[in-house]
Amino acid sequence: MKKMLTVILALGVVVAISGHVWAQSDFDYSKVTRLRWMDPDRDPITYQEYRESRQFAERLDARLIYAGNKGDTPVCIVINNLLQFTIQSSFSVFIADLENDGYSVNIYTAYNNGDEAGLKDILISEWNSRGITGAILIGDLPVAWYEMTVWDYEEFPIDLYFMDLDGRWLDRDFDGLYEGHDDGSGDVEADIWVGRLLAVNLTDHGASEVVMMNNYLDKNHRYRTGELRLQDKALAYIDNDWCMYGWENEVALAYPTTDAVTDPYETTREDYMQRVRENTGSQYENLLICSHSSPWVHALYWGTGPYEYSLFHNYEIEQIDVQVHFYNLFACSNSRFTEEDDMGSWYIFQSTYGLVSLGSTKTGSMLCFFDYYEPLGNGATFGEAFLSWCINDIETCAGVESRPWFYGMTLMGDPTLTLSRFMADHTGDANSDGAIDLGDVVFLINYLFKGGAAPDPLTLGDPTADCVVDLGDVIFLLNYLYRDGPVPGIGCA
Repeated sequence: MKKMLTVILALGVVVAISGHVWAQSDFDYSKVTRLRWMDPDRDPITYQEYRESRQFAERLDARLIYAGNKGDTPVCIVINNLLQFTIQSSFSVFIADLENDGYSVNIYTAYNNGDEAGLKDILISEWNSRGITGAILIGDLPVAWYEMTVWDYEEFPIDLYFMDLDGRWLDRDFDGLYEGHDDGSGDVEADIWVGRLLAVNLTDHGASEVVMMNNYLDKNHRYRTGELRLQDKALAYIDNDWCMYGWENEVALAYPTTDAVTDPYETTREDYMQRVRENTGSQYENLLICSHSSPWVHALYWGTGPYEYSLFHNYEIEQIDVQVHFYNLFACSNSRFTEEDDMGSWYIFQSTYGLVSLGSTKTGSMLCFFDYYEPLGNGATFGEAFLSWCINDIETCAGVESRPWFYGMTLMGDPTLTLSRFMADHTGDANSDGAIDLGDVVFLINYLFKGGAAPDPLTLGDPTADCVVDLGDVIFLLNYLYRDGPVPGIGCA
């Protein structure tokens, strides 16, 4: 059954694109210039090379370790067993943040035994029993692979496999790669959103999976609490082959303040670095970059000749401190997370900024951008907007070439985030330690009756959201913590 998260724009609705007015329903996206793999040194690893490059656990050993009941929106988290043990503190804050946002979280631990079907069975069970809206896969977990020969022969990771829970995925030659996808017992539409947090493949700058994951979860918490925010604006950086399509107008459905760089002689490596690096102070919250790429470079043309391009590399993301939180990477294979040090992962695991990147694990990327940016501009989470786009477009937007364009699309990061202007100002964490627990009750009692320090800001101590911090807030927290009382409010009006 089709799960429509947004209203599809009616036939005849028009958008202005580069001075022209085109009916969205009439534009032939299959005519858009295809992305190309552009890397002077490396080719993508094959499925067999991926299998041979690592050791897998003997079994999935999936275990439910936590069943939440504090929210109304059910989600599932599957985290690598060993990683969960090493990031327990920051992971607990993350779960508390999700519950404060109204999510009912079930957590499983598992190993990567190379069995994607076993991991998917967990999601199917959660979908059938609890109606989960999405899942977050954290750490080294099984990966599904797909193969197709449309433009060229390609093998690539496919997270759509974990999003469509009632379709049928076919591996007719039993080589470990799916080559078919049909309705099965349901349909081929995505049923849930899926986000992936994977840092085990990042090695540049002396990266450590545990350090990077802890740092990501800390950034996530500081964004949620209002500490790590950028300006409410976007940058559409669109290289030569697509500069005429006016995609910056679709970004503007989410960000009315959108700067567009489309001049063929302006979109260069040096210009790109100048616009996104921290010390320029631009503070773009969101970036659409359109560039021929690979997992490790953006190839930005500086002229009109076939070889007039310059490379922005993966390792430079950390070096220049790219100051963006959310990325749409219209960039060939930029999110191919089975490759070492892929850019889709580095954009969100860099030290200071970066929370969500959306891109492809193969040649191709997103088209029909309006079905993604319009939900974001209406307050949808990144997971909801991505799911909306998948439902509306992944099988149809580019006609018969939709699958080669879109089957590699994957979301890296936390899909429950929204644009900053829609982030809730939560209360209850009176002592600002990242969790709502008995410590906050004690903190409020000390503040109210013993001259202790005040919550900072004061609204953190007002879970009743009645604009007064008093004994009623203490009682409210006790009921929430120990009697399944309502979730703390979102700040007084």
